[in-house]
Amino acid sequence: MDVNKVLVRAFVSLVVSIDLTDDEDIDPDVATDIFEPAAALFRDLSEEGRREVTSLVLECAELEENPERRRVILGLPEAIGLLDED
Repeated sequence: MDVNKVLVRAFVSLVVSIDLTDDEDIDPDVATDIFEPAAALFRDLSEEGRREVTSLVLECAELEENPERRRVILGLPEAIGLLDED
């Protein structure tokens, strides 16, 4: 498997797990502190890089069987700024 696919799948898995965790289990501020620096790295990618990551994220959504997790995954490209234009 391609290293980019592995990295994106790992990121998606972590983000979705954190997003779906109850606020009592992980403080939302802590979750944001974990999530934001990683999301900023994706925003620094070239347009082509952002398109590739978006494609890989959507591929993860297609593979996800759990509807709630799939919904979160489908929202990730926008949530991490991949759809923003330069």
